[in-house]
Amino acid sequence: MTAIGSCQSAPDQKQLQGYFENTSQEDLQKTRWDTGDTTITNEDRLDLFRPHVLNRGGGYIGVGSSQNLSLAAWAGSEWVWLVDFTRIVVAVNKANLAFIQESPTPTEFRYFWQKENDTAALAVIRKHYAQAKDLAFILESFRKSRPYQLRRFRNDDIVTQKYNFALWLYDQKLYDHIRRLAIGGRIIARQGDIRGPITIKSVAHQAALMQVPIRTIYFSNAEEYFDLDGSFRENWLAIQGDKTALVVRTISVDRWDYPWAPGSELSTTRGFHYNIQSLGSYQSWLRSGPPGLRTRMILKTGTIDKANGFSQVSSLYRTTDAQVIP
Repeated sequence: MTAIGSCQSAPDQKQLQGYFENTSQEDLQKTRWDTGDTTITNEDRLDLFRPHVLNRGGGYIGVGSSQNLSLAAWAGSEWVWLVDFTRIVVAVNKANLAFIQESPTPTEFRYFWQKENDTAALAVIRKHYAQAKDLAFILESFRKSRPYQLRRFRNDDIVTQKYNFALWLYDQKLYDHIRRLAIGGRIIARQGDIRGPITIKSVAHQAALMQVPIRTIYFSNAEEYFDLDGSFRENWLAIQGDKTALVVRTISVDRWDYPWAPGSELSTTRGFHYNIQSLGSYQSWLRSGPPGLRTRMILKTGTIDKANGFSQVSSLYRTTDAQVIP
C-alpha cells in the first residue's frame, strides 16, 4: 500500500482547500442509470459497517449518494470525495450539500425534500449554484429524485428503529459533523467512473498533495459488474492510505456463498451481503492478482458470517488464491 510521505512540509489551510477543490472530473454521457431511483441507496443495513469505520478520520471516497454521509459521519472523515458515473447522482449530491448548509438540523434538511416546500428548495439550489453551468440540470435532477428520496426517508425510519442505530439524519452530532464539512467546503461531488481515466487518479493526486491519507473507501456493489482489471487497478493502486485504511462494499450476487444480511431487502427485492477489507489487502490483490479478477475471488479468502450476511478480508494476495475460484 502506498503511504503518505512525511518528509514534505504540511500544506496550510488555504493550500489544502485549493488542492481539494482542484480535483478534476470526467465528462459523463447520459446512461440508462440516469434515473431518479439511482439517486438513493437500496442498502438497508449500513449499520453493519459502523463499528469498523468508526473514528477513522482522514479522507473518504465513496460512490453513490447520501448513504456516504452516514459512513463519513461514523468515520469522522475530514475530507470527503463523492464520485459517481451517473450525472443525476452527482447533481443530487450537489443539491444535498446546499440543503445541508442551509439546515442546522436534520428536520430542516428533510423539510427541503417535501413536495410542498418545492419553492424553498429550488431557491436554495439557485442560491448556491447561481453561476454553475449545470444549474438547470441540478434543479431537474432534484425533482426527479424527490419521490425516491421520500421513500428512502420512510425506509430509514423503519430500519433505524428495527435495528437500533442512527444514520446521519438521526443523530444531531453526526449531522453536525457533516454540516461542518459542507460549510467548510470539505465535501465535493465529482463526476467519475471508478474505472475512468481522470477522476480517481485526480483524487489520489490531490489527496497526496494534501497529505491526507484515504482511510475509508466505499464501493457499494459496483465491483460486481466487471473484472477488476486495467484502468480500475491503476486507479485504486494510486490511492494512498495507511495501515488503518479500509474498503467497504456490498454484493448481491452468489447469495449461496455470500448470504444477504437480515433486513437488507427492505427497499429492494434483492438484498446485500456486506464486506470489509483492509486497503493494504485490497491493493495486494490489485497489484498481484490474476487477470479477470472478480470480487467473489477475493471474498472467498475471507471470514464469512453467514448468519449476519457479513464478511471480512485482511490477508494479502497469494498465488494459490487464484485457484480458489475456477
